[in-house]
Amino acid sequence: MSKYTTQFKLSAITAFLERGRGFRRIAAQFKMDPTLLRRWVESYRLHGEASFNTIKKRYDALFKFSVLQCMWRDSLSLRRTAALFNLGNSSQVGRWQQQYYSGGIEALEPGKKGLSVAMPKPSKPRKTTTPLTDVELAHKRLLDEVQYLRMENAYLKKLGELGEVVMRREKIAKKKPE
Repeated sequence: MSKYTTQFKLSAITAFLERGRGFRRIAAQFKMDPTLLRRWVESYRLHGEASFNTIKKRYDALFKFSVLQCMWRDSLSLRRTAALFNLGNSSQVGRWQQQYYSGGIEALEPGKKGLSVAMPKPSKPRKTTTPLTDVELAHKRLLDEVQYLRMENAYLKKLGELGEVVMRREKIAKKKPE
């Protein structure tokens, strides 16, 4: 259940839009956080009264990734992105971004929470270890090399994406007259 009623939200938004005063002044008048009022107004401007009908639901990884791509492509803030997609809370988009950076698109799957905060359980000591044969040792080295090359490839892809974003921002900065 929401802390504020729809009628309260609507009256705060209309007070801001009609009076044309700052967020802080109107928020103080309604005894609320100005950031919250700013979020409501932004969402109301984009979606009207439908912005009040947000239902908590689980989004699939593809939707989350498309939201992140839109945010990166258009250089939007977390707040603006949340308002654009009527998500209600900008910290949700921030969590999706952190999950993506920590584990790729797989980390965006519903139910996955990204990095685990709990300490890993200590592994049980092995009773006896037998030395690896030359074939097993060569196989292990090849698997280690494949894993290293995969990590290097993923790093280079991320670096390329970052370069594209920087170049897009530079193009936008050049187009804007000062």
